Amino acid sequence: MICGGGRLPVSVTSEFVQRAGGESGHLVVIPTASTRTSSTELKSLQSLWRDRGLGRVSILHTTERNAADTSAFSAVLDDATAVWIGGGQQSRLASVYQGTATERRLREFVHAGGVLGGTSAGAAIMSRVMIASGNPKPQISEGFDLLPDAIIDQHFLRRNRFNRLLAAVRQHPNRMGVGIDEGTAVVFQAGQCRVMGESFVVVIRAGDSLQPFSVSTLRQGDSFEVTAPPR
Repeated sequence: MICGGGRLPVSVTSEFVQRAGGESGHLVVIPTASTRTSSTELKSLQSLWRDRGLGRVSILHTTERNAADTSAFSAVLDDATAVWIGGGQQSRLASVYQGTATERRLREFVHAGGVLGGTSAGAAIMSRVMIASGNPKPQISEGFDLLPDAIIDQHFLRRNRFNRLLAAVRQHPNRMGVGIDEGTAVVFQAGQCRVMGESFVVVIRAGDSLQPFSVSTLRQGDSFEVTAPPR
């Protein structure tokens, strides 16, 4: 479940909790993108998800790349039913976890059918080609490669990010751009994406010399496939 940031509708968080197992679930929250990671703030984060209906909530957080590159650090994922990656700055997530044992464990978790969600920075980090910052010129970095063949952008309409996603797709025409607005989510399963929430998702694909790009605007209930554009 890939969320565009802002205030998420109850319908979105409720579906995530249900998919995560509800009272029988074990959610692992990764808050590293945020600077709000004091012990008090992390306890409040756990309480928030318990109040939403999760039976068990654990925190996976470090600022030390060496720690993230150990199997012991990510062992909490072994019995997790779901993972949530919170918002903040996606470059913090990438600098700590990208290329480490934790990233590899997250990919294994997803490929084994685990439920993964993220919002804002936690959405942007899911694609290997990651927009780290910049608007309208994107600064490109590397994310987690959890959503294949895509580049994800978030807060999309609210922060007027169409031109930067278009530029990112122009630089990487073998990937489709997925711009998700605030209060909106994309549920990805078996190559299909379903739109949920209050606003819109914009999909940009590279085309050919006659039509360099195609742009689709989708809303609640619409679906699309995540596939590399034909070249």
